[in-house]
Amino acid sequence: MKKIFLVILTMCFLLSCSDEVRFNSPAMQANKENQLWRSDFFAADIDNGGFLIEGRNAGETLQLITTSDTRGTFNLGLDSDNVAIFKDFDGTVYSTKNAPDPSLGTYPTSGEIIVDDIDNDDPKNVYGTFWFYAYTADGLKVINFNKGVFYKVPLEGGLLQLQ
Repeated sequence: MKKIFLVILTMCFLLSCSDEVRFNSPAMQANKENQLWRSDFFAADIDNGGFLIEGRNAGETLQLITTSDTRGTFNLGLDSDNVAIFKDFDGTVYSTKNAPDPSLGTYPTSGEIIVDDIDNDDPKNVYGTFWFYAYTADGLKVINFNKGVFYKVPLEGGLLQLQ
């Protein structure tokens, strides 16, 4: 019953937030700079006591990393050990651990990863939502992901954090 409620709640969230976001099962997707970004590959791992949730498509990689492998809300930002990292097709890396250059005058590094559920299937699956602003190492480029969802992402292991 809890899983059915979670599925219905997730579908309602997706349908009410944007017409562009589509629902797939399993899935990892978000609006990247107001365009639908959907992964072709997704997996999760428990690394250093927290989740590493990864999605990839067309040469791009998105990683969501938490400090705990439990349900909860994990805040992102310069002072947090939780992190979101995005590597685009040309190798540019954006991270919520990078500070914006003061000349930009844009949004600060921030965001959230919310782990809503971890089921007991074999392998276990992770469910949740996310949003964030991240910057390049020099702080001159920013990327925004919003209305992000990871649904039934299998906890398979073997992932390595982007550098």
